Amino acid sequence: MPNTVRTSPTPGTEPSSATVEAQAWVTVGSVSFRYGAAPVVRDLSFTLGKGGFLTLLGPSGCGKTTLLKLMGGYLIPSAGRIGLKGREITRLPPEKRNTGMVFQNYALFPHLSARRNVSFGLEVRGVSRAICQDRADAILERVGIAPAERDRRPAHLSGGQQQRVALARALIIHPDLLLLDEPFANLDRHLREQLRSELRRLQQETGVTTVMVTHDQEEALAVSDWIGVMNNGRLLQFGTPREVYDRPRTAFVARFLGDANLIDGVLFGHPLGSVVMVRPERCVVGLDAALHRRRWSAQVRSRAFLGPDVVVELESPNRPTIRARYRPLAPHDRRPQLDVGIPDDAAWLIPEADAIP
Repeated sequence: MPNTVRTSPTPGTEPSSATVEAQAWVTVGSVSFRYGAAPVVRDLSFTLGKGGFLTLLGPSGCGKTTLLKLMGGYLIPSAGRIGLKGREITRLPPEKRNTGMVFQNYALFPHLSARRNVSFGLEVRGVSRAICQDRADAILERVGIAPAERDRRPAHLSGGQQQRVALARALIIHPDLLLLDEPFANLDRHLREQLRSELRRLQQETGVTTVMVTHDQEEALAVSDWIGVMNNGRLLQFGTPREVYDRPRTAFVARFLGDANLIDGVLFGHPLGSVVMVRPERCVVGLDAALHRRRWSAQVRSRAFLGPDVVVELESPNRPTIRARYRPLAPHDRRPQLDVGIPDDAAWLIPEADAIP
């Protein structure tokens, strides 16, 4: 079933489909795409409001980058329509959509300086060289490229600097929609975290509507207003990061958005065939486990040290084997047996039974 994002409802209200359409800045309606006979995107629908930051999240090959290229005009849908600012753009070429795109490999011109790479989009629109240079310097300043680095060619820039130049090139045209294809994939973890924070700040300052593709769950949770989880060309769930993480519709979504215990629903009083999700960090370990009605003692089958936290795998007869993440009171706690409790509000029934693995 297609999913529709309702971007700006008043709390406690449910807008009509006509209201949603009127509020939408980006509209993807029943879009499908095939490579030959192979379906890559399947009957996918959503809307996104102006200024929103949407991340499309899913495993490699799920169709998320193909969807991004459809929105940018680099591919044409086999079926369905795409709208931007109230006009249909389904078959418009990229240069007529006023969208900015940052590719995974940045796609910078190797023979041009950083400044000329950024100003190129304005130059082809007929803007004078002087104005192009002034605007390029202004946006390069904003993304953190120092004056001494602006005359360097891409080969003489670091990966982080190239990413910033690619982002500046996309932003200088004041796009109606910014598209980001795994923009931090080629960077080390520390730089990824730094740049994604800067990207979020910049996106909020400029108010540019943004769609980003990634397979990094932490990245998606950190920067997004909305997350769309995809698999096999379908949109499995679309909601806020908190909604998708805490209230997944399917077992796949539960597992893809982080570590998840999937427990036979019968143990929680639900019908046979149902599944209950409990996040490891919601499990209570130690003395406080006695405060919860679902509690038991279990053997520690494995223990992983994660800085201040420890992740343990716990097993006991007639109970599910579960993982719990907690902060031990004693830093070198190696007890072979622990009490574990599950708060009532930590258990979430997976509502779509057909999604059980």
